[in-house]
Amino acid sequence: MGTNKPYKHHIPFPSGPFATGCIELMTEYSAEGCFARIFYPTDISSNKLNEYSDKWIPWIPDETYLKGFAECLRIPFCIFKYGPSIIRLKPYYIPTIFEAQPSKTLKSFPIFIFSHGFGATRFVNSEYCNSLASHGFFVVAIEHRDTSSPATFYYDSPESAKNDNRTWVNHVQFHKIIGPDHYYQRNKQLKYRFKEMKKIIDTIFKINSGEVVDNVFNPNFDLLQFKNKLDVDNIVGSGFSFGGATAMYTAANDKRIKSLVIVDGWMFSLKSEPNLSIEQSILFINTHTFHLESNIAIIKKYMASNSFRQLYTLKNTTHESPTDTAYIWGHWLDLFMIKKMNSETALRLQSSLTLRYLNDRMNYPENVDGLQIYIKEHSDKIVSDTIKYSKRVKRKMGIWFW
Repeated sequence: MGTNKPYKHHIPFPSGPFATGCIELMTEYSAEGCFARIFYPTDISSNKLNEYSDKWIPWIPDETYLKGFAECLRIPFCIFKYGPSIIRLKPYYIPTIFEAQPSKTLKSFPIFIFSHGFGATRFVNSEYCNSLASHGFFVVAIEHRDTSSPATFYYDSPESAKNDNRTWVNHVQFHKIIGPDHYYQRNKQLKYRFKEMKKIIDTIFKINSGEVVDNVFNPNFDLLQFKNKLDVDNIVGSGFSFGGATAMYTAANDKRIKSLVIVDGWMFSLKSEPNLSIEQSILFINTHTFHLESNIAIIKKYMASNSFRQLYTLKNTTHESPTDTAYIWGHWLDLFMIKKMNSETALRLQSSLTLRYLNDRMNYPENVDGLQIYIKEHSDKIVSDTIKYSKRVKRKMGIWFW
């Protein structure tokens, strides 16, 4: 594309017309503050992203996350660190422009708040978040500090932030909580995540009103560029796996969220909650092999309670298909069960179904013709219902990203 810059391996380019910008947001000098990665549209055309490859950000921002992933999977760190390079050359980057100027052409950005799964992070679903931002959304990918992330951190003082001296929040492994107290612990984490979601929404309102928000991680970026640009009347709550349950619980208790998009939701933490009062519309996007009957029962309960609900299952997908990992490392869940859908196709269908749904609910983005064509071309890969996967087997390591 007319550039002599060295090639960088990257996750798929976003599907929308706008190249995206990206910043990190961290508030307060404690674990009680907010931590999120924000993607937003710029006035740069997406077909010029290669010209800005020197400003792309690495998919793995710190090796501590790799160590955390290895602990989640319970495999030696050296295998996890160097093994993927045999399969796919590393490192990988996210094709987004760090600290780019937000679009001035667009009058406002609808808000999309994304909650990650168990054993995941703010960057595991970067293709999804980046693509939505490329269609005009202000996408906030929160990183939870409830010990579900393989690793996360905060700064405990201005001096620590200046010297990048991080206080790490350690992951509590899945298998250590399974037992009589499993539901109690997961529900407790759900409530902690809800507080973080509510706080990030409060912070977004402050940014939009022009109130000073100290960003201790990215202090040089002027958040006032977003003043009166964020459409706080159109907030979409979303999440993957455990994050799906998080988004639903948040929507039931914070009506500032107007719509929900639940990606392969893991509903265990909601199983003993009373029927949540979720008045908002919901889109469920499921994978082929993940859902147990108990999980499907909870999803169908909320499907039946409101006419503004849609559900799709993508055939030949597994629980890692909605994340970037299948693209970077290849599939590892249900390895010999089914022939897997191409990872990039699965990601593109996921974002296309989401954007078509949001166009229907909020008339944004305005033009979804290209997305409609893509969905129609791959209609044989989509089921408008749940799939009970009879070949499902118990797995010892299939715990990452719940």
